[in-house]
Amino acid sequence: MKNLIIALSKAAVTALLFYLLFRRVDFHEFAGVLRNAQLHILLLAFMILWIGHYLCIIRWRMLMRPVMPTPSVSNLWGIYFIGLFFNLAFPTVVGGDVVKMYYAGKPSKRFAQSFAATFLDRDAGMLAMMIIACTAVLVRPMDLPGIPIRFIVWTVFLAFVFANIAIFTPFLHRLLTKMLNKVHLSRMAAKIDTISNVFRVMGKHWTVLVNSLAVSLVNQLLGIFLTWIMAEGLRIHVSLFEFLVFVPVVTLISMIPVSLNGMGLREYAFVSLLGAIGVGRESSVALGLLASAFTFLSGIPGGVVYVFFRNRSDLRQIAALETDFAWQDKPI
Repeated sequence: MKNLIIALSKAAVTALLFYLLFRRVDFHEFAGVLRNAQLHILLLAFMILWIGHYLCIIRWRMLMRPVMPTPSVSNLWGIYFIGLFFNLAFPTVVGGDVVKMYYAGKPSKRFAQSFAATFLDRDAGMLAMMIIACTAVLVRPMDLPGIPIRFIVWTVFLAFVFANIAIFTPFLHRLLTKMLNKVHLSRMAAKIDTISNVFRVMGKHWTVLVNSLAVSLVNQLLGIFLTWIMAEGLRIHVSLFEFLVFVPVVTLISMIPVSLNGMGLREYAFVSLLGAIGVGRESSVALGLLASAFTFLSGIPGGVVYVFFRNRSDLRQIAALETDFAWQDKPI
């Protein structure tokens, strides 16, 4: 029931955002933007997207190696796209990262290790994105009317740094588990302690962590280049440098968990940022919708792969695992 309420709430917010967005759109002009799009450039952008997916899989596998038996690249392709599919099809029921963690850890039953590798995979991507955004605003300070870009970027970066200090500092882990045991949350404390131990093992493999960050930087730059290519395909002529700042901000805004997969938020972010430098509302909306469409299309193959991976008990076990790693102190 709770998941249904969340799903309906997010669907309502998404619908409201699109209503507010499109009520000020000139549909004739919007259709013209789509009609004049350069399809060969958009096709190139879609091909670049798949290179980005491959880099994500390589980074994920790299982070698994120190802590658990590593599935083959071909298996990880399937697991990765199942995760994408779940993010699209069941965004408020089972998270795609939990699905990836489950299928990657299922053969060895090392779910804590799989969780750690999946978490660090996300963490490396986020750090790379913040490094690019902070560097861009340092090289060329940028604040738009009504949009404090530098404040947003640096605030999120500092919050991210403090969160990682808490995760990778053994003293803070010990303090937290001690407090949880005192208030009779021993199962939660045990879960945190198990995952903390995995993080400590990973912390000894600095070469792996540095290499994963390098892959992440390449992947994030590729994603920014991809967005710029999409914009060019829609005949939106904005310098690549602007996108070095805009894309991380759009990504951060679309991560706010109030709509379905960031839809509506992503489009609003593009309208606000691109509109502030003179890009028409119709073109900005088209770019946001295209970015959402690319994500949706690339996730569809995961549904096909899932048909071959699944068995009757998988969804039940995945849901139980999600509950377990949500730190709820009750038996699975």
